[in-house]
Amino acid sequence: MNTEVAPAWSGFLPVPTPETAPFWDACNEGTFLLQRCRDCGKTQYHYRALCCHCWSDQVDDFASSGKGTVWTCSVVYKNNTPGYVDKLPYVVGLVELEGGVKVFGNILGDAPEAVDIGTAVEITFAKADNGQMIPLFEVAAN
Repeated sequence: MNTEVAPAWSGFLPVPTPETAPFWDACNEGTFLLQRCRDCGKTQYHYRALCCHCWSDQVDDFASSGKGTVWTCSVVYKNNTPGYVDKLPYVVGLVELEGGVKVFGNILGDAPEAVDIGTAVEITFAKADNGQMIPLFEVAAN
């Protein structure tokens, strides 16, 4: 996982809750958390108190390797939303992380049009004005 900080984050910010605070605290330490259920053995993301597969409350946190591949993506050429208009063009995609969970996010790279299905990526973090680290992806070095 890349621990270097990407450019400052200027998009929407998360609103941590008591339930999701451990996830956001881990992001601030450069760690992207996934969860595994002790009852059914399945892995999940988004971070939550219950297993999304069997509704058990026996979920354990573990650090993701941050490595994955692009499952699908799109290059955004038009977005007038403050905080995003200055990033155009940019890539959003669904990334399948090691372990099988899929995570939606921005994908950084030198050439947005070069990001395609199967592109290797890894988690990185951008810092928001409030200090919160925001997870996103970048094209992995060859």
